[in-house]
Amino acid sequence: MRVPGKIERVLWYSLWGRNPLTLALIGLLPHGRIDRPIFILGSPRSGTSVFSRLFGAHRELANWSEGHFLFDPRYRNQTNEHRWTEKDVTRFGARRLRSNIYWYCRYVSMRQRVNAHRFTNKLPRNTLRVPWLLSIFPDAQFVHIIRDGRAVVRSMIRVMEKQGKQDRTLADFARPPGWQEYFQADPYEAHARQWAGIEEIVQGDLAAISPDRVFRVKYEEFIVETREIMRRLCRQFGLASDDRAVACYPEHLENRNVKWPTECTPGQIETMRPWVTPLLLRYGYEAREDWTVPAPNPRAAAAIAGE
Repeated sequence: MRVPGKIERVLWYSLWGRNPLTLALIGLLPHGRIDRPIFILGSPRSGTSVFSRLFGAHRELANWSEGHFLFDPRYRNQTNEHRWTEKDVTRFGARRLRSNIYWYCRYVSMRQRVNAHRFTNKLPRNTLRVPWLLSIFPDAQFVHIIRDGRAVVRSMIRVMEKQGKQDRTLADFARPPGWQEYFQADPYEAHARQWAGIEEIVQGDLAAISPDRVFRVKYEEFIVETREIMRRLCRQFGLASDDRAVACYPEHLENRNVKWPTECTPGQIETMRPWVTPLLLRYGYEAREDWTVPAPNPRAAAAIAGE
């Protein structure tokens, strides 16, 4: 008899997913090789959640996202540094991570009666840890999701407001080096600098990796060509990419980028401007430094008002 979904999730989180004792004990078990794990990177609120949820439905993948405590037993610490390099790798920490991933792939394969021999994970803090991940998984592959920084900042602040995270350091999102200088600034400045800092770090890290191990995609393109982009990703990373394999993906998704011009005041936009503009130009979101705010789309505005 199948355990009801809600009960199964509670059992999963309490007995393994967020249980430091279980994670440590599994780290002591012998384990086999992890074949080319795929890590989904991107700033918080960049669309990594929806991307990982869809991508993780592939029959060859074991998807463990977010996996907060799998990667960081001190995840809830409000002051620790999220930038990790090869110098931060410990012998048991690496063994703990590899062993848990290996046995999780075995668990998913048995539970779903498939050969889920590849692991995938989305954890925005790992966007700052590419050198650390490569030290543990030398053949790892990476998906980098890029989204318009203005939409990212507004989404971060919306989450902070709705979930009452104003008392948490940068709303508990990934903290790039230098966050101590601005985390108490105006939220639009703080989160704009946070987004820019994260993107600068991950771009530099990924530039040192062979291009065939990195798949970059803009959120704005992904929502329009969802299935086709998934097919290209699967083909590049050695996963089944036939029609049957990609049938689980929708053709397209809803565009969520229409909100920031209507929800942000002119003052808030100007506060963001100096911090987001360099990357908006580099990523092709704007062609000029003196970019203007797009006029609201009446249909999009009506949809927002009806939410």
